Amino acid sequence: MEWLRLMGFCLLAGAMVMLMRQMQPQAAALLSVAFGVMVVSATFAQIAGYIESVHAFLASLNLDEQYFKVMAKTVGIVLVTQLAVQACEDMDAPSVARRAEAVGRLALLSVAIPVFMELTQMAVDVLR
Repeated sequence: MEWLRLMGFCLLAGAMVMLMRQMQPQAAALLSVAFGVMVVSATFAQIAGYIESVHAFLASLNLDEQYFKVMAKTVGIVLVTQLAVQACEDMDAPSVARRAEAVGRLALLSVAIPVFMELTQMAVDVLR
């Protein structure tokens, strides 16, 4: 039911931003960013519960802690990147939004490449 309250909050925020945009476009962009941060902050408690469930699952499989860290970092990068991209778009800066998206992709690659290399090494070891 928490998601339903958040959706109502988003609709209210959207209406406020729409009204504000007619009077003060710059303030409307900042208000939109503020609402975005508030919504993401409100979802952290739910996300933390999911992350703890995944952590317990991976621990039950006796997998290395490194895989959980990679997953948690990946989720964080995706959330922060999406928030930054949408904020830039709300402030009518699509070129900056594309750069933020590129930075997010590079951050994901920097997290994923070590895991990819380790899995590739495992596969090569099995084939030998």
